[in-house]
Amino acid sequence: MLSNAHVYLTIAEEALAESKQLDQAARTPRPDGEPGIVIAYDRECTSFKRSLVAMVFSGVYLEAIFYIAGVERLGKDEYMKIDRKCYEEKLRALGITDPEILVTCKRFRDARNDLVHEKALEPHEIETGRFCMAQREADVGVSFVKAVACLLDKG
Repeated sequence: MLSNAHVYLTIAEEALAESKQLDQAARTPRPDGEPGIVIAYDRECTSFKRSLVAMVFSGVYLEAIFYIAGVERLGKDEYMKIDRKCYEEKLRALGITDPEILVTCKRFRDARNDLVHEKALEPHEIETGRFCMAQREADVGVSFVKAVACLLDKG
């Protein structure tokens, strides 16, 4: 089967690496010598943008490996019956039922959906824990899809 899956993963990994580098470069020790750091404001939101790229292409990669593994394991007709199901249902259909993987899968799906289909937040919602940080979630997302690829023998 021919696929660009490896290209999608490479895009996600490169974007994540750049996001991390930019995020780290924006942090400096406090000038007064006190504990803590100062985070420089990035007017262009470059680290955030690279995190978005990592999240989106992690999802594209995940869909690609789901299709490849699904067709190999279930056949095309059977896989197409689950093609529009959520990630967790696809994992179960492909024999992956580890609770930790499924919890991480939900986290990835929720974060990806929140970032890709943004709904503005009220200031009080940030304090309720509904707020997610793209840079952190991109790191989780790339690691998650790589783990799934290994479980599906596609990594």
